[in-house]
Amino acid sequence: MPYSDGIVRIDGVKNNETRRVTYLRHISSSRLNDYIDYLYYLDGRMASSHEKILPLPTLDLKINLGGALQVYENDHTDTYTESWCVGVWRVPHTVDWPSDLRLFGVHFKPDGAYPFLHLPLSELHNRVVTLDAIWGQFAAELRERLYAAPTIQSGFALLERLLLERLEEAPPGLEIVRSGITQMARQHGIVSIRDLSDSIGISQNHLGTHFKRFVGVSAKELAQLYRFEYSLHMADPIRPVEWTRVALRSGYYDLSHLNKEFLAFSGHSPTDYLRLRRRAYAEDPERAQTHLRNLPID
Repeated sequence: MPYSDGIVRIDGVKNNETRRVTYLRHISSSRLNDYIDYLYYLDGRMASSHEKILPLPTLDLKINLGGALQVYENDHTDTYTESWCVGVWRVPHTVDWPSDLRLFGVHFKPDGAYPFLHLPLSELHNRVVTLDAIWGQFAAELRERLYAAPTIQSGFALLERLLLERLEEAPPGLEIVRSGITQMARQHGIVSIRDLSDSIGISQNHLGTHFKRFVGVSAKELAQLYRFEYSLHMADPIRPVEWTRVALRSGYYDLSHLNKEFLAFSGHSPTDYLRLRRRAYAEDPERAQTHLRNLPID
C-alpha cells in the first residue's frame, strides 16, 4: 500500500476461516515529517495470531485500545495491555496478537524517536518498554483520549497534536546521526563506516556513541539492518528468487555471508524465510507486501 491515507481491508484466510483487518497509514503533518515515517491504525483479527517479528532499522510506538499483546523474548513472556515502545532490535522476537486487535501506532524514522522520548535509545535496544515508564501519566491520558476519538481520522489528528506536545528541540549530535542515516538509507546500508565518519568529520568511536544514544545501536549495526531489509525487499514471494543475486546486490560478500546474516537476524535460512513469507502472502497478500518482518508461526 502507498504511504498515504486510505483504509485497506485485508481479508486473510486460515483454516477455512476468514479474518478481516482494517489497516490505515497516515502521513503526518510537515512539522513531524523529520521524525516520523507515518502513523497507522490496526483493527481486526490477524490471519496468523502467532508471528515472529524480524529486526529492521525502525522504532515503533503502539497505543493499544484492544486486547492484550503477548511478547516472547528468549525464555520469558511479557503481556502488554496499554501502550508501549519497541526499540531497535538485532534479534527476532515473537508475539501473540489478540483476537480483538485495535491500536494506533507511530512508525518513527531511526533517528526520530529521541526528541519525543527524551531518553538514551540504547535503553530500548532489543526491548519492549511500557510507555508509562517513559511518559508517566501522559501515557494514560494519550490512550484515554484516543479511545474516545469518534473516528480514525480524528484519532490521527489528536495523536499528531499530542506528539507535538512532547517534541523537544533536536539536541546536539542528532544532526550528525541524521546525516549518517541519510547516506545509509540511500545506499541500503552498503556503506563503509570509516568512510561515513570521515565524510561527516568525526571519529568512528564518536559516531558510534551518537548512534547508540539517538538510535539505540551503533552505526555499523544499523547499516547491517538496512542491508538486511534491502535483501527482504528483493525476496519476491510470488516469483523465483536467485539468492546469489540477492546477496551480491545487497552488499554481501557471497551467499554464505547472506546465509549467516539471515540466520542471525531471523533465525531462518533465506529459503526458510521465503517459505514462511509465501505462506504469509497466501493468507494476507496485501499485508505480506508491506510487512516484510512479520512471519507466521504454527
